[in-house]
Amino acid sequence: MGDHRSGPALKPVLGLGAVTFIAVGMTIGGGVFIFTGITLKITGKALPLAYMLAVVPVFVAMMPLAMLGATIPTTGGNYRYPSRMVSPGLAFVGIWTYALASFFGQIPLYALGCARYVQAVVPGVHENLFAVGLVTFFLVVNYFGVQLAARVQGVLVVILCSALLCYAATGTANFHPEHFNGFFERGEGNLLLATALLTFTYLGANGVIELGGEIRNPEKTIPRAFFISIPLVAVIYAGVAVATVGVLPLDRLTAADEPLLLVSQAIFSRTGALLFILCGAVLALTSTLNALFIFGTKSLLMMVADGLLPGVFGRIHPRYKTPHILLAVLWGLSVLGIFSGFSLETLASYAALGGLMVFLPTLLAALRLKACYPEAYERSTFRFRGAGLWICCLTGMGLITFFMVVLVVDLKSVWRIGCFFLFVASGIVFYRLRKKTLIARGEDPERYIKHPRP
Repeated sequence: MGDHRSGPALKPVLGLGAVTFIAVGMTIGGGVFIFTGITLKITGKALPLAYMLAVVPVFVAMMPLAMLGATIPTTGGNYRYPSRMVSPGLAFVGIWTYALASFFGQIPLYALGCARYVQAVVPGVHENLFAVGLVTFFLVVNYFGVQLAARVQGVLVVILCSALLCYAATGTANFHPEHFNGFFERGEGNLLLATALLTFTYLGANGVIELGGEIRNPEKTIPRAFFISIPLVAVIYAGVAVATVGVLPLDRLTAADEPLLLVSQAIFSRTGALLFILCGAVLALTSTLNALFIFGTKSLLMMVADGLLPGVFGRIHPRYKTPHILLAVLWGLSVLGIFSGFSLETLASYAALGGLMVFLPTLLAALRLKACYPEAYERSTFRFRGAGLWICCLTGMGLITFFMVVLVVDLKSVWRIGCFFLFVASGIVFYRLRKKTLIARGEDPERYIKHPRP
């Protein structure tokens, strides 16, 4: 990608450890707490197997992204790759929708969810004010540089993983083998449905390709971060699932709103259970919040560099080298989402739809990588040959399409479904208007797209 280093001057300061912490923190969100209860009711005692099966299609789908990051590392890869290899308009609309869904959906969702868990420890905490304070904290952390944000992420992820591993180890030491009798009693169909739903809990590591311009030796670091983070998360999830099913009878677990918290009360002291809420549930949410602030602005910065967003949004702080204007916009939209009055379920659906939608253009770009940039492809430290790439990309596209249909249907209300498609439509309209403005100035936004020679 001839111009992949253009755009704002960001410093390559992140090593393998920092990138892996970011990927793990983004992957282990509130999903492990929310989806464990949902899928437990579907598949019952086969929950650990469902978690282990769910990682397979996600890992396969992530490999083309790792290949892109290793072959042509760039800042804002989820926009840059499809805008150069597929369609600038498609890339723009994907990021536009993702940004609205994340800043107005995912960040408020996790901030409000975190406030609710804190209320279990400190009753009387004001939900909205706590959520705003949390978002403001991560705004400040990320304002002072990605290196500080990555260090904070490292601390959060170490504590989070320690809490989940402690839960898994203590639960396994106290589990009852008879609780696994009738392992497949809910049927293979329910196992497959639960597996499909649990794939969502493994998404998030794709954000690593947003940080190519700030990663040291990205050609090797990016694929290594994928190969470490996804299996590590799978091991943690499987351990948590085994402990959850093994400690208490299934009927008690399925009757509980939060089965992980119920089990934690059974295996820990009162103080230990409270620490699990703080170090497990709360940090699962806050580490994802921090990761969203770390890479949430990167593709937007590249859109500014291409002229598709006003130049003021691309200003970089002269000392800290951070996009302080965009960070402030991100904070403002997130606060609006917190006070919007939308239910957590609606925020979750919008966030998931936006996060899934951004995958499709990037996977299409992976299919065109060799044709568009044959020299870079041949030099790559990590690439696919033959049918392998097609299998990975088609698996990813099928997975994403399935989940988007499920999520849209689950919105139920025509009004809520219409709001999401309004996000998409507004991006299409903005792109077309901006394209006309740029062409009038003699700057075609499609000037960077690569056309392979026949």
